[in-house]
Amino acid sequence: MISRNDLLEYAGADGKTIRVLWIDTAQASAYVYDVQAHSAEAELARVAMLQDDLVTGRARLLQDDPYMVVVNQDLLPAKHLALRARAWEIVRELTAMEPAIYEPRRRGQLVAEYTQRHGVSHPTIYRYLRRYWQRGQTPNALLPDYANSGGRGKTRAASEGVKRGRPRKAGAAPGVNVDEPMRAVFRVAVARHAAAHPPLSRRAIFDQMLRDFFCRRRIDAATLRVQRHDTVEAQPTFGQFSYWLEQDQLLEAQRIAPPLAPESAVTRPGRPGAAFRVDVVQADVQLVSRADRGQVTGKPYLYVVTDIFSGVVAGTYVGMEQPGWAQALMALANSAADKRRYCLRHGLDIVSGAWPARHLPELLFADAALLGNADDCADSTLRNNFNVRCLVAHEDAPAAWRVELGKRFKLLPRIAAAAASAGAAADDSGGLPCGAVDAVLDLEQFTRIAIGSVMAYNHKPGHDGRTPQQLWDWGVAMRGAALRQYSEELVHCSLLPVSDALVTADGILLHGTYYSCARAVEGRWFERAAQRGHWQVKVACDASSLDTVYLLDPQAPMHFHACHIAERSKAHRRLSSAEVARLRAGDPLARPHVQHVQQPGQYASFERIVAALAG
Repeated sequence: MISRNDLLEYAGADGKTIRVLWIDTAQASAYVYDVQAHSAEAELARVAMLQDDLVTGRARLLQDDPYMVVVNQDLLPAKHLALRARAWEIVRELTAMEPAIYEPRRRGQLVAEYTQRHGVSHPTIYRYLRRYWQRGQTPNALLPDYANSGGRGKTRAASEGVKRGRPRKAGAAPGVNVDEPMRAVFRVAVARHAAAHPPLSRRAIFDQMLRDFFCRRRIDAATLRVQRHDTVEAQPTFGQFSYWLEQDQLLEAQRIAPPLAPESAVTRPGRPGAAFRVDVVQADVQLVSRADRGQVTGKPYLYVVTDIFSGVVAGTYVGMEQPGWAQALMALANSAADKRRYCLRHGLDIVSGAWPARHLPELLFADAALLGNADDCADSTLRNNFNVRCLVAHEDAPAAWRVELGKRFKLLPRIAAAAASAGAAADDSGGLPCGAVDAVLDLEQFTRIAIGSVMAYNHKPGHDGRTPQQLWDWGVAMRGAALRQYSEELVHCSLLPVSDALVTADGILLHGTYYSCARAVEGRWFERAAQRGHWQVKVACDASSLDTVYLLDPQAPMHFHACHIAERSKAHRRLSSAEVARLRAGDPLARPHVQHVQQPGQYASFERIVAALAG
C-alpha cells in the first residue's frame, strides 16, 4: 500500500524519484513531486497507476529516505535555527492547505497572498515549498544547506527465534477452589514459558508453577534478597489447571477477526495515525534479576501508546526507572518498529498482519504529569525531525488495555501515586510483603507477558463487536492516506537518551559495563587510552537492554556506531541497567577500577548533547 511521504524510484537512465505528498480519502488520486525538480510543481497521479508501477517493477519503494533531514539541534548554528523558524512561520499554513497548495492556479493565488502577508518575494516562498516537499515534509526540511547532515540510522539488527510448546495431560491430586487471583497466576505461569526451549508440556508448566508461585516467600527489606520456604498447602490440582487453561484459551493461538467490509458503517471521526496517546502504569509485581534470581530489582512501569481513532496499541515499553519522558519516547519509538521482529526478540512469534502498526502520529497526547518531565529540546526532537506535536491530554486514559493487563497483574495508581507506593513497609521480621506473583518473574518474562496482553486487547471485540485491530485495518484502507512511516532504526536511535561514557584501556565504559566497536578498534582508541588516559564520548542507550549502545559521531550528526558488550563484561549481557546496578552492588569485584573519574552525566535525549560534541 502506498502511503503519504513514500519515495518511489523509477528505473532507467532517465529514472526519477518522486515523493508522495498527499493522497485523497478515496485513495484514488495523489499528488507527487520529483525530488530532483528545480520548481515547486506537484503532479497529479492515479494511485492505481503508482501501485502498478511497483508491481511491474518499473519503480521500487525506497525503504530509507536519503533526502529527509534529521539533525541534532545543538549542533546547528543559531543563524540556521532562526532561518528555519522564519521559513516555517511563512509556509506552515500554506503546507496545511491540502490539496489546494498542489493545484497550480490555487497555489499561485495562495503564494501571492502570503507574499503580501509576510513581505517576502514569490521565489522565496516557492523555494521554501520545494525544500519542504523534497526533504520529507518536516520543519527541518527548511534548514539552509544542511540536507547532507541528515542521516539514516546505520546499525546492525539481530532477531532471535521462537520456540513454542505442546500440552499433554496427566493425573490430578486434591485441590482448592480456583478464584480470580489464582487464575491470574495460571495466566502468568503459562505466558512465562511461551518461549521455553525445549518446549514445556502442560504438566511441566504446572509443576514449575507449583514450585515457583505456590511456596512461601519473603523479601529481606535491607538487601532485597528473596527467601523461599515450604510450599503452601492450598494448591490447585492439575485437573483444575488444565480446565482453566481451556476455559481461558491460554494455549490457543491468537484469534484474528476477519477484516471489516469497506462499506462498514464506522461513525467515529478521524483516521489512524492522526493522534496517538502515551500512558504509563506500574504493575504491582516485584521482579528479580536475570543475573541473580534471588535478587529483587523492583516493580516495572509499562508505557503504552494507543491510536486515538481505533484504540489499537501501537507501541509499548517496559522500564524500571521512575516515570519519565525519556521512557515514554521509547514507547513511541516502538510504535515505528516492525512488531513481528520485536516480538521475536522477546521469544514470541506472531503471524504477519497481527500487529501491523509501525507509524508515527501527527499529534502525541500525554498526561500532564508525564509530559511535565519533557523539556523543550525533547519536544523539538519530535517536532523538527518527525513533525510530531506534543499536547497535554485533558481526558482520562482509555481503560480497555488496562483491564486486559489487570487480568495478569494488579496495577498501581498512575505516575505520582505509583511512585509513592513503590516502597512498602517491612513486617516484624524485617521482610517485605510478597504477593502471589512476586519475586518470580524477570524483566524479559514480564515484557513477554505484557506483549501477550497487548495482543489480546488489540484483537478483543469492543462494545460494538469490532476489535481495535479491525478498526485500524479498516481505517488504513479507507482513511489512512496520511499515515507516516520512518526507518525503524532512525526513529529508535533518534529518541534514545544520551549519556557520557569513558574511553579506557579496557573498553568504552558506561554504567559499569565495557563496550567495543569497530570505530574504536580502527582508531586504536584503547591503546591511546592506555598511554594518554581516558576521555569522554557520547553514547545513546536503552536502560532496559544494555547489550548494544550507540556511539555518536561528532563529525556526522545522527549517524550511529553500534557498540557491543566486551568480553570482560559478558556477565552483563541481556541485562538492564537496574540489574547491572544490583549485580555490581553485590559484587565489589565487578566494579570497574577507573581512578579519578568524574561520574558521567545523562541527557534526556539527543537534543541535550552539549556543544562539546561538536568540538
